[in-house]
Amino acid sequence: MPESCSVLIDFSEAGLNFDRAELESFLLTIADEMESGALVQSARLARDEDIPESAKSGVGAFLIGILTTEINRENLGKVMDYLGNLRYGRTLTLSGEIDGMTYSIEYRNKKELDQAADTIERLANLRVKIREQQTLPEN
Repeated sequence: MPESCSVLIDFSEAGLNFDRAELESFLLTIADEMESGALVQSARLARDEDIPESAKSGVGAFLIGILTTEINRENLGKVMDYLGNLRYGRTLTLSGEIDGMTYSIEYRNKKELDQAADTIERLANLRVKIREQQTLPEN
């Protein structure tokens, strides 16, 4: 049986402009779509104990906008494609650990994701962050 991994999917900086109830509804819809499409083994709203200590900021972790999922490693690329298509034009950041070293990979399209695929497959304690598209300052 293929190895599964825990992945946190963070929409808190995605620029969705939802109130708390709308964001929760959006995340539950995403979780349902990923589960029904067999992209993930499970998906639910994240709780404090889902966040690794090293990723917590300050005293309490800010969990609004975060899903926790169990993903078969073979489906990780499909999940990243799904999230990329869902939030087209956004920057996605995938971070995790390999042998105690922390890595962070930013990408905006499938080509950039494919270039990082070898690293992604070896990451542990994964976290995906979807950020609002940043505009470049005009000269």
